Amino acid sequence: MKKFMVDKLHVPENAILVDPHARHTTTNMRNCVRIIFRYGMPFSKPCITSTDKSQSYFIANMAARCQKELGYVPYTLGKRLSDTEQEFYPVLSSLQIDADEPLDP
Repeated sequence: MKKFMVDKLHVPENAILVDPHARHTTTNMRNCVRIIFRYGMPFSKPCITSTDKSQSYFIANMAARCQKELGYVPYTLGKRLSDTEQEFYPVLSSLQIDADEPLDP
């Protein structure tokens, strides 16, 4: 995806943040919140997921899975912008490290 963004969309490489630790979408959303915090981005402004339609609707309906796997939901949903884009707001509880998970950065 990064290569596509740089080569085809001409996004500067230094403007792309990559999460190398996520095992699936729940941990990717959690880690995204941590990246938002680490770089000082405001928690009060909406963030946007942009993916294919199927994955976008999965993210919008995975709160129960997050609760089961992480013990909390790392985001609060905002507006659905399109079939492929969904707003979300980061949740502070995502900053808690899970010592039982070896890939928890």
